[in-house]
Amino acid sequence: MNDLINYIILGIIQGLTEFFPVSSSGHLVLFQDYLEITNEGASAEIIAHFGTLFSILLFYKSSFFASAKKDDFFNINNIKLLGVSTIPAVIFGFIFDFEQFFNYSFVQYSLMANGLIIILFSFLKNSFSIELNLKSALILGFFQSVAILPGISRSGLVISSALMLGLDKEKSIKYCFFMVIPIIVLSIFYEILFSSGFEAIKLADGLGLFLSSFIFGYFSLFFLVQFLKKFNFGWFGLYCILVSIIS
Repeated sequence: MNDLINYIILGIIQGLTEFFPVSSSGHLVLFQDYLEITNEGASAEIIAHFGTLFSILLFYKSSFFASAKKDDFFNINNIKLLGVSTIPAVIFGFIFDFEQFFNYSFVQYSLMANGLIIILFSFLKNSFSIELNLKSALILGFFQSVAILPGISRSGLVISSALMLGLDKEKSIKYCFFMVIPIIVLSIFYEILFSSGFEAIKLADGLGLFLSSFIFGYFSLFFLVQFLKKFNFGWFGLYCILVSIIS
């Protein structure tokens, strides 16, 4: 396959599935098998992550260039909450070796589990009445850390668990995507510090990967936010179950 097309496909998959509650890592495993896409290494992962990171910054730009509102990213209270939410993922990431789970068979089962959990949490919506505080931030951080496993959706678990706890839908969605920012930044630094090596990527290939990840990430984020205003995660859960069955 042409290298540029290869990188563009990787960027599209990363952008579309990073925010949809269907697991980007799980879909990358499946698409690598079907399309015979090889593991492009740390350099490609960093570029793709930068693409989705910039899509979040653009989508929530009004919350990054002002800090007067309590919902803004750099509000001191949000910084504390995000710090607490990030702790479980950091601990899980360093203690456990998740690379062994990045295989086709595991992703099939984890996608099934992801779909069932999302549907279950959808039925349990507003089962509790908890405010967004340090305790609930830690709970959401735990669900985010579980999503390190390929096939388990970070946004699916975090948002559906937030709604189960009784948190406001709009704030839950926004906070969920704020949570991913420190995770993406940390993952980029992790790749830079601990990767065994970096492969050279042509400027055109790298640009194609970044732009496809950025553009499709932005529009998938826009679509998801609009979708969740009218519908719930149950439909994405059914999708994950269907993919698990037919894959």
